[in-house]
Amino acid sequence: MKLPLATLFDSMWGNLERCHQFVDGTRQMMKLAYHEALTDNACSNLLELQKEAGLLSWNKAGKNEFTFACHLANKLEIEVLWEPFNEYTISSTPNITLATLFSKAGLQLKIQIRGEQVSVKCLSIEAAGFITTTTGQGRLHSLQIDGQSSSLGLPSLREAINTTYGALYGRPNCQASHQPGRPKMLSTTDWPRGPPQEKT
Repeated sequence: MKLPLATLFDSMWGNLERCHQFVDGTRQMMKLAYHEALTDNACSNLLELQKEAGLLSWNKAGKNEFTFACHLANKLEIEVLWEPFNEYTISSTPNITLATLFSKAGLQLKIQIRGEQVSVKCLSIEAAGFITTTTGQGRLHSLQIDGQSSSLGLPSLREAINTTYGALYGRPNCQASHQPGRPKMLSTTDWPRGPPQEKT
């Protein structure tokens, strides 16, 4: 079965973002793959890799996840603006540091409770590895600090931060690279479902 390039593009970049989201072994493997892709193609960043990957054959590009994702972006004329593994983004900050910062500053998060988007304020860290939050109505909720959420209905702290502060978190953005004028920025949820259409 052959998949359209745009479907593969969406799947590859979505997977890279998910692997990048949590501080675990998968993220470490992706970090190694990223540095390998840059080194093997003599590139210093993701934009350069996208240009170089476009010159590679399908089979050669497919030997590395980042190289292949960049190859697809190049073929679809989409630029992915992302600096994965930047030590100064929220995504590279340890979970306990984020929990401490959010509770001490009383920062707000957006979480979904029973299908409704609710704003909560971070209060304190619990001994059991959770952060206590409160809604505007005073309802308390506990968000898991480490890893993906294991409780039904509530996200982990990192998942909530990613939802609330996506741009600061270090998520990839895409833009059609061939459009004249100021390009429209797209979030990963808005990635094109097909190749960009030329105006005639």
